[in-house]
Amino acid sequence: MKNLIFIFLLVSGSLFAQKTDDGSTHKVVFQFVSGDSLSQKSLVNNLKNLREGWPKAQVEVVFHGNGIFMVTSEKTTYMKELIDFARNKDVKMVVCGNTMKQKKITKEQLLPFVSVVPMGIGEIIIKQEEGWSYIKAGL
Repeated sequence: MKNLIFIFLLVSGSLFAQKTDDGSTHKVVFQFVSGDSLSQKSLVNNLKNLREGWPKAQVEVVFHGNGIFMVTSEKTTYMKELIDFARNKDVKMVVCGNTMKQKKITKEQLLPFVSVVPMGIGEIIIKQEEGWSYIKAGL
């Protein structure tokens, strides 16, 4: 009997049917702390996939630790992709003010669309308390 039910579900498409979701009810905050280029590539791919699947989701990336170098004008290798996300207002990008002080990075060294928050961890906690889903990005 189980096999017959499975075949019916498979044939009818019910087994793989998904509710149409443009992401408008989703809010996602990514934490990014890695200076590793493979982790940076992974973050960009995650953001692209999320945008393709849920074009209307609210998305924010919090950069701190060595992840801050991904959004400095001298060090990033993903400037074009990040600029595209920012230009379309698809992804809000913020950096940790504490990390900036520790690494002696000025606002002028950041990509122009990046905002500064006083404390990266605090920003993530606030987002989670507001109901945002949390993802630690990178490898």
